[in-house]
Amino acid sequence: MNIPRIQINQQFSKIGIESDKGQLSIQTPIPKLEVSQEHVSVKMHHSDGQLEIDSRKAWSALGRARFEEVTDRIAQDSLQISMQNIANISSEGDRMMAFHTKQNAFAEIAREKMFQEFPIEIAGPPSYDNVDVTYTAGVLTTEWNLGGVKFDFERTKPQIDYYPGKVNPYLVQKNYIFFSSNGQQLDAVV
Repeated sequence: MNIPRIQINQQFSKIGIESDKGQLSIQTPIPKLEVSQEHVSVKMHHSDGQLEIDSRKAWSALGRARFEEVTDRIAQDSLQISMQNIANISSEGDRMMAFHTKQNAFAEIAREKMFQEFPIEIAGPPSYDNVDVTYTAGVLTTEWNLGGVKFDFERTKPQIDYYPGKVNPYLVQKNYIFFSSNGQQLDAVV
């Protein structure tokens, strides 16, 4: 007996895909750095020192004093000499009044007066410390500017470029279902 057969053929579809890879580009520009330096500076101000040398006493001790000093010394010594002369005259008067001692007071006084000097000392007193030296130091002021280093930094952002790839799908083989029968035709409902 010939039984009809149904034959089913099926084929799956096949898909092909072409793809290009994506590209990623990253560029980082060099950051900018500026360094500036302020130099250290020093300002110094000073006043001059003063050296004072007073040698008037030394010149006076050498007999070479100033005119004003010599006249002052003469005036002071003259007062002392006049006071000493008054005292001498008084003592000479006392000697002359003492005639009971039987000395010739007039002759002795005359002899003494003949060799008597009345010196006025023009030169000052000698000393090892006749020169006065005085030094006044100057004043030094200092102003500092410490300076420093200044950094100016500018960041740069990276440049990122992305180029996506392409995906191209295509059909390589189409799908289908094919039904066929062999033998007699059968009209039956089961």
